[in-house]
Amino acid sequence: MKTKRTVRHAHRLYALALLMLLPLQGLAVDRGRQVVVTKPDDAARLMDAVENAVWAADGKPASKAIYVVYSTECAWSKRLFDETRALVGNAQLRWIPVAGNTAASVVAGRDSASVGNAFDGRAARAADAAAQRGVVYNQGVMDSITYQLRPYDRSKTFAFPTLVYRSGKSVKVVAGNPRNLATLATEVASEPRAASLVPAGIALSAQAPTLLRSRNLSKWAHLNDTPMIFRAAPSPLAPAIDDLAKDFLVPVSGIVGSTGWIEVAPWGLDKRKAYVHDPLMARMALLDYRVKPQGGQWQAQAMVQVREFPDADAHVLETLKPGERYRRSGVVEHGGHVWDQIVLYADGAVGYVKR
Repeated sequence: MKTKRTVRHAHRLYALALLMLLPLQGLAVDRGRQVVVTKPDDAARLMDAVENAVWAADGKPASKAIYVVYSTECAWSKRLFDETRALVGNAQLRWIPVAGNTAASVVAGRDSASVGNAFDGRAARAADAAAQRGVVYNQGVMDSITYQLRPYDRSKTFAFPTLVYRSGKSVKVVAGNPRNLATLATEVASEPRAASLVPAGIALSAQAPTLLRSRNLSKWAHLNDTPMIFRAAPSPLAPAIDDLAKDFLVPVSGIVGSTGWIEVAPWGLDKRKAYVHDPLMARMALLDYRVKPQGGQWQAQAMVQVREFPDADAHVLETLKPGERYRRSGVVEHGGHVWDQIVLYADGAVGYVKR
């Protein structure tokens, strides 16, 4: 019986415990600080996240756009709104609500009036489910900003408001109310496509994901050396909000249809969800098989691979040499093949060997 899994399994559980302690809402740039992202690829990814948020347009369509991540209950954010009434003639502010009781009303309206009404307490708190999902999507955009700024800044708070805009060939992130409002529009780079941009977040949050119950996967483990990206929605177009290193475990809350996406709960099953694209494990999670109990001893007759599930594509847990013996715990008939379920590790974990 193998024992090395016990060490690896303990490492994964420890990693899960650490992950569960991570804050739900990320930390980005402390108030009063500015970060300039100069690397072209990093700048493009950061702009892609905010451009595709579910933002409210404040001002006429323009080639200059300033994205504002904020709370509808933040006094500093309201002050920025009040002080930028003259600015919106030279640039369009695009408000990204991520918090506040009336945030969903801004997502539903997506215009200057809805932003102002929310600040003035004239907006209804109730909104349809799609608008609520839009706020959750925007929270993912906020987390994406935090995630993408890690190489540049390790601040301990996310200031409301936070402004993101192109400046020359770089992207500038300003935490808090900028002091140079009169000249802010001159800093913003003109980009013709900005005027007609339709954010992907609208379509990505329009419908709730169709979730299927995970039959066989209560926790998802990342087994590859390359970090796996968490996204705010089950789409490659959704913003990246974090990544997961090899051997970390996260709870699974559902499988997104037949798309290959898995909904996971890094911060707890009752908190906001994230999505990973792992078509193989999504299929394994839905694998329909029954184990018929059967005891006795099992012995490898030749070099044989033990898989995580009774499927030829499942991950290989171990490769056994001829003569190695294990306790058989069951038999599975699946996909036209018969599999022996054996107790592979000292902690009782099982694997499957095709006859």
